[in-house]
Amino acid sequence: MKADETVTMWSGQQEIVMDTLNETGRYIVKKSYVEEKYKETAWIFQEAYQYLAQCAKELIPKPADAESPVWLYKYARHIYGSEGMYYLELRIPKEKLITFDTRKWSRILNLNYVGKSEQEEAEFQKWLEKRGIRDNLAIFSTPFYPNEKQKIKKSWSNLLEVPVEDDEYTQGMTWELQKEWIQTIEKAQAL
Repeated sequence: MKADETVTMWSGQQEIVMDTLNETGRYIVKKSYVEEKYKETAWIFQEAYQYLAQCAKELIPKPADAESPVWLYKYARHIYGSEGMYYLELRIPKEKLITFDTRKWSRILNLNYVGKSEQEEAEFQKWLEKRGIRDNLAIFSTPFYPNEKQKIKKSWSNLLEVPVEDDEYTQGMTWELQKEWIQTIEKAQAL
């Protein structure tokens, strides 16, 4: 595969993922991993992940056994790591990768409105406050705000429709990791 057909990205993975890659040559994420990792707040992540997964299925091929995205970053320094984590430099085929602005993705993970601009986001927040809503969590955790929830979820399309303007904030996802994509491996050191 030619270099111009791939994109260099980084992923932080635990030893169990490395073992899987070495044994099978590939790794996919199951929803149960997300539930196990995030426990009582897993439903928030599942809401965001489910939205992105639905969009991603239409943009890049999804293996039948993949249930949740594998997270990627343009720069290794953006990976939230811990001792023993492996930092993988990957060359991923473009057709298996979606990139987006990590700041917008963070808004989705916090169940917030994602505008095309900060001004649009501020205007939406004012609209919510006029309606007496100060906590977006209530919009998603109760049945009382179906219109507000719909507006917020509709805004999430801006994640993939608005291009990343600053490479520093490039994050991405793929449905799987393949051992052949690994260029370098760095193991996190104790602090």
